[in-house]
Amino acid sequence: MEHDFPISSFLEIKKHLSTERNKFEKERAIWNTIRESLSKTEADQLDEQFKNTFETTTDPQILEQLLQKGASARLLENYELGPHNLAMVVQELANIKTKEELEIAAGVIRTTIIAGADLDNQKAYWGNGGINAIQWLSVYLARAFGEYGYLSTMDQYQYCYKIFTWVANHTTITENMRGDWHPLHAFMAGLKKSPEVEDLQEKLILQMMGLNWTIFNSTHEELSTSFFSRIIDVNPRFLTLIVPYEHEQLKSYLDVVQKNIGPMVLKNFLNGFTSSNKARKYFRAFFSLRPHWLLKLIITSTPETVFNLVKRNEQDLLLPFLKHYKREVAELRNEKDQTLIQYAMTSRGAVENTVQLLRQYGQLA
Repeated sequence: MEHDFPISSFLEIKKHLSTERNKFEKERAIWNTIRESLSKTEADQLDEQFKNTFETTTDPQILEQLLQKGASARLLENYELGPHNLAMVVQELANIKTKEELEIAAGVIRTTIIAGADLDNQKAYWGNGGINAIQWLSVYLARAFGEYGYLSTMDQYQYCYKIFTWVANHTTITENMRGDWHPLHAFMAGLKKSPEVEDLQEKLILQMMGLNWTIFNSTHEELSTSFFSRIIDVNPRFLTLIVPYEHEQLKSYLDVVQKNIGPMVLKNFLNGFTSSNKARKYFRAFFSLRPHWLLKLIITSTPETVFNLVKRNEQDLLLPFLKHYKREVAELRNEKDQTLIQYAMTSRGAVENTVQLLRQYGQLA
């Protein structure tokens, strides 16, 4: 179905993530064997050579040769205003125009990851501070081209997408990582309309879901109504992707989402779809397909939100609740012990069409 989850693409992407991870692990195992054969003096000398090469010429051939001898990237500095580091190479991708130079930069990044670069803490300058490699890539891929984008060619975008997989597989993302520090949050917050790369942006969201990354451990201030409305304005499908219908292959991801999503975020999520009639119609189409866990969660954890939809005559948003959760909606009571239709009939805001919709789906006074 048009609005349903692309499960086959998701599984292909998860397989790709695993394949890439295995490739790195094999190369890292070979490197480790060589590394362990070195004396401390030899290892220190090689590490110093790797650092000096990286900070001065970033010569990919020399770095690869040093890697094969067992050198590590442990001496590269983290500070965003310090010497050259891996995050800075990622940052510079926006200034590289030719495919040949992008291939060289990608090789440097790959070599340095295998050599054990500190992906979590190495930063490149961003305003009043720095952000790491995964955050730079999230911003680049979200904004893509155009007035607010950093990239200018499809080659740049495709290389950033390719490198993202490598970096994502080796960056530590914890469940309590919130707000701008989380790459999925940074990506969703920075999304701009870019039809040329829309398919890759969707695949990137699926990739992060495949890693069990979610934005829903952030606070409701970080996940405001305007946050969700901006995503919907770019492409409402991007928002419903991260709250998919239940599926066996999505269980590990949904377990994380359902554990973290709170009542205020649910309200903001729902309100985001009231930003336009187009958004309302999309909500109605997507959530009308069949019973959805998120609607049930709204009914049980924030029932006042459903009453508010009645007051605001949000008929498109009400319909999926009534269609799939008729009994649960009929059992709802507000603080005055009113049913939904009693509330509609006494509310100054509700119009006759809303009352008729409730009656149509068996909501009796």
